[in-house]
Amino acid sequence: MSYLVLARKFRPATFAEVVGQNHISQTLKNAIAENKVAHAYIFSGPRGTGKTTMARIFAKALNCLEGSSSEPCGKCKNCLEISANQSLDVLEIDGASNNRIDEIREIRDNVKFGAMSSRYKIYIIDEFHRITPQAFDALLKTLEEPPAHVIFILATTELQKAPSTILSRCQKYRFRLLSAKEITEAIQNIAKKDNFEIDDGALEIIVNSAGGSMRDALSLLDQAISSSNGKITFEYMRNLLGLLPKEIVAQTTEDIANNNAESLLRTCKKVYEDGYNMLQFAKDLRDHIRQLMIYSVNPEIVDIPSSDKNLYNKQKTFFTIPGFVRLGNLISKALEEMKEHDQPRILLEIYLLKMAEPYYSVGELISKIDEIGNKAGNVSLINGAKESCAAKETAEDITAQENNDASTMSETTDYDMLAIAKDIICELSQKHPMRALIFKSAIIKILNNNAVQLVFKDKYDLSMVKSYDELIKKLISRKLARDVNVNMSVDESITVPEDDIVTKQEPEQPKETFTVVEDLKETAKTAVPLKIENIAKKFSGKAIRKNTQKQNETEEINKSDFNREQSEE
Repeated sequence: MSYLVLARKFRPATFAEVVGQNHISQTLKNAIAENKVAHAYIFSGPRGTGKTTMARIFAKALNCLEGSSSEPCGKCKNCLEISANQSLDVLEIDGASNNRIDEIREIRDNVKFGAMSSRYKIYIIDEFHRITPQAFDALLKTLEEPPAHVIFILATTELQKAPSTILSRCQKYRFRLLSAKEITEAIQNIAKKDNFEIDDGALEIIVNSAGGSMRDALSLLDQAISSSNGKITFEYMRNLLGLLPKEIVAQTTEDIANNNAESLLRTCKKVYEDGYNMLQFAKDLRDHIRQLMIYSVNPEIVDIPSSDKNLYNKQKTFFTIPGFVRLGNLISKALEEMKEHDQPRILLEIYLLKMAEPYYSVGELISKIDEIGNKAGNVSLINGAKESCAAKETAEDITAQENNDASTMSETTDYDMLAIAKDIICELSQKHPMRALIFKSAIIKILNNNAVQLVFKDKYDLSMVKSYDELIKKLISRKLARDVNVNMSVDESITVPEDDIVTKQEPEQPKETFTVVEDLKETAKTAVPLKIENIAKKFSGKAIRKNTQKQNETEEINKSDFNREQSEE
């Protein structure tokens, strides 16, 4: 008999043997026991988590000739045929290669025929999201109302690509990634059954490389068994996968924390000359930084071997949480760019030097400046605001005080807050002449050092200028160099003073003169009416004639006609 890989040799045959998916196994067993089996199911989740295996076990349980329980017997003809993928009633179809409309139409035409020797005719369609939209449309009606003897089980790793019309017609089950503990226990059980030895270090490498996929873990284990002699050791497994020694990754992390650029470059040189993959080096460093970050938050969250706890306890204090986040972002960006770069070593060296640059978060910077200020005795930062401190008036203190005048001016009492508010309202009146009279009628009240109130006589005036409150707030805050709240209210009992807000008068514009010619009707057409001029003056504006070029042409024509008539006389 030909050799069977571990993933096939130790494929689970019952619901109880499936690792890490108890929430799905129990639900399917209950559905069989209570005779509430649906006509269509969707199994979704990452690769190697047991979707196809669960579909086969479910098919065996439904078509088992024993039929006494929700667990298949595994010994009857139907169970054996389904396990060997030889059953005529359980059809496994690859959705990636049978995704055209012709194949789906063939399924649709065949579902009307009953099962050969089983209770149900079951279609297991793997990677069904690869089916074309036209083929999905051909399957919709059959999937919604199939014959009573037909059950569809659709499996996919990318559920988001499936049409919503298909999803709404099926029961959905989400498979999860397996934990390190679950994969470790499964491999240890397989080692006992298959009579091979594996040490804890090698087992840890396999579990970490599998990334939660049981099939990936068994494939790595199969590779190690076929190429090793006797016991699978940590050193052998590390060399087999081309992994770097932990000491190199740990030393690189320490060099980043100590800003040791020379040591980082020497490490890159050694890794390159020893024949290690630079991309794998970056991945190992990324994983180590991630585990350190999680360990610094809560050691119980991350799974690490007990032999590494001393290292993690030492290095978890190298960086703060913002520092870990920055390093993670930089190394992830380096990995992304290295995949497309022709010289990944150069790119990694650049990013390692950048990671080693001194970095302080905002809170750390404030603490540093506050510490320096306390030592110098002239500046301190409290809640992000600069305040002057009592100190001896030496020449250095006076110079420092002069440098801080711009930032501390907002805290002095010399600023006339009311005058600033009036100036800003005055500027708004000039820029928005249609609102000038309303702004002029407002009464400005200073509630406190951080609040200004504008009071209007009626609601109409308030509604006309309500949209300017944010602009006024921004302008006043900018002038005072601190946040100032501005609110507007209505008080019908107030008396509006005539000179509360004095609009700055612009220099009087020279009045435009009009040349009067003999044709007074044409002159009246081009002149600005007196009413319009008066209205413009009320809003601090001026009236401008439009189509001046046409008027000038008319005047020139009139002048030429007048001169011609004079010459003829």
